[in-house]
Amino acid sequence: MSGPRLSICYALPGQDLIPGSSRTRHVLSLARALARAAQVTVVFVRVLGDVVEESFEVSALEPGVRTPAGGIPPLRRTARRFVEAQASAFHVVLEGNWPLAGKVTASCTQRGVPAIPIVNHLPPASWLAPLDAGREWLALGASGRHLRRAPVVVAGSKELKDAIVDRWQVDPERITVIHPGVDRARLYPRDQGEARRQLGMSADDRVLLAGGILNGDHDLTPVIEAVQRVGDPRLRLHVLGEGEGRAGLERLAGRGKAVTFHGRVGDDLLPAFIAAADLCVAVEHADAPLGEEPGEAAFALRECLAAGRPVALGTDRSRHPLVRHLVSGFLLEHDLLSWARFLQRDCPPRNTLSIMGIAASATPLDGVDETAAAYLKAIDRVRQTVGQAAAAI
Repeated sequence: MSGPRLSICYALPGQDLIPGSSRTRHVLSLARALARAAQVTVVFVRVLGDVVEESFEVSALEPGVRTPAGGIPPLRRTARRFVEAQASAFHVVLEGNWPLAGKVTASCTQRGVPAIPIVNHLPPASWLAPLDAGREWLALGASGRHLRRAPVVVAGSKELKDAIVDRWQVDPERITVIHPGVDRARLYPRDQGEARRQLGMSADDRVLLAGGILNGDHDLTPVIEAVQRVGDPRLRLHVLGEGEGRAGLERLAGRGKAVTFHGRVGDDLLPAFIAAADLCVAVEHADAPLGEEPGEAAFALRECLAAGRPVALGTDRSRHPLVRHLVSGFLLEHDLLSWARFLQRDCPPRNTLSIMGIAASATPLDGVDETAAAYLKAIDRVRQTVGQAAAAI
């Protein structure tokens, strides 16, 4: 007779559920895939919008609060309360990426609950700014101690695995590389004409699409100014998402037809918006987390590439692990001059962008089902390790 169904808690002590955020979509799509094999609960710090009915449970460490969480000390206290009150109810806890990596895992382990820390990017020291300089280093040192003791650590890429070994001297044999997965059941190349008819867009326009959290980390100001200055009457920029910067960007865009803000769109409409675009636009913040594919932009890039659209990325990199310059997209300096020159002179015609979309769709990306299978394998490994350790006592 089989035992009770595996129960997994995917705890995100440094992340809010933000509708329209590609990082949120990534978490929910992984939970959806894991839920086909296990009972899954996803725990964000705060849930900042309505949640549709899913095959898994969604809860908040701070229920009823609708303002974004901030500050490492408050998050640390909230994470401690979660472990004390909830962790023992699950067979295993996945600790989502946050600046104090490994802390939740260590606390769970002390209570006999198997746990796995996930490192999808490494935060720079500036992310610990709420702490004074001495406590920053103590926090980073604590992560090292926690990660070195964890039976299994998940890294989002080979480069991140090497960085974890270098920064914290974690045994490489304990680190499993699991790449973020794309929900290919929802994101795949679709017909552009049909998508534009669905959304009421002109078949003749040159359409750019940008989206995500509209704040200083993903400032679209240079892109909007460039669209206005190019003077192409058929050029249209469609912006998805919300954030503290939206009002200022709308004032900058003015009342013309060149820039349209759509706010948050549901996951059901996102594929149509990507399909309707000729080119997607993304921005990497100059102080983005360290690693192969940092932050919000990385997950948005994966979504657009999987859906068969090239991406113009504002970045300070000359090379990128996902976007191949002039093949599946473009790497630009994120300033007005670079974007204006690109849109006026260097951006190829629509038929060439369509061909580049074929190359974009061929970008090697793991599907979310593959990612979920890899997590289940890592979970089985850590549970066996913890069980063997308990039996040896």
